[in-house]
Amino acid sequence: MSITRLCPELEQTFLKLELAKTRSICITGNKAGCGVTRFTSTLAEHYMLAGYRTLLIDLNLDNPAFEPALVSCEGGGDWITNKYTMQLFSGCSVPTTQSEQMSFRDPRALGQKMKHLLCDYDRIIVDAGALNNPQSDLPSAVIANACEATLLTVTGGETTKEELTNALSYLNDANAKMCGIIINQYSQQTLSQQLLSVINRRKFLPSFIKQTLQNVIKSASILNHTV
Repeated sequence: MSITRLCPELEQTFLKLELAKTRSICITGNKAGCGVTRFTSTLAEHYMLAGYRTLLIDLNLDNPAFEPALVSCEGGGDWITNKYTMQLFSGCSVPTTQSEQMSFRDPRALGQKMKHLLCDYDRIIVDAGALNNPQSDLPSAVIANACEATLLTVTGGETTKEELTNALSYLNDANAKMCGIIINQYSQQTLSQQLLSVINRRKFLPSFIKQTLQNVIKSASILNHTV
């Protein structure tokens, strides 16, 4: 995966985190489906390629994407794999029992757990899932507070100003150390694609006019950007 090509905003975020010498990062979203797991995997992969001992912790109870791998980790830890991309990470899959979840719900216990893990790893990336998810027993506020930096993901073209304001207010109340906002434009159409779609739906237009308009739109590089 090319981080620079697929999500250049993560490249800038990575540099910002490195300059601040940030060791633990929480990634959360204003709602489900905004790409938290994808960005968590990509950032963890970036740290691994940079030579850091990286631990990925899956606390996304509403949509867990990682599961224990069938291989053992040499360092005594565990391997987990992304069920959709088959990427392999050193990490912890989502806790399934009440006793396992208890240590992640208690702010003090989670803070101590993070300090203990940082003795063995250089970087820890946490997939915290969506904010205020009623189905989750692990409050994102507690997770964000326990990490040295928090990244908020939103969906380009869908997330409203009010939703963004509420999410930032929620994290601010949790005393989360906000590092940045990632706008997920992965499934967002470019202006060129939107215009072509509109033209194709216009049945009354003669085919030669449609073709001319399509050629003009495709050749205009300025239209090949998401809006």
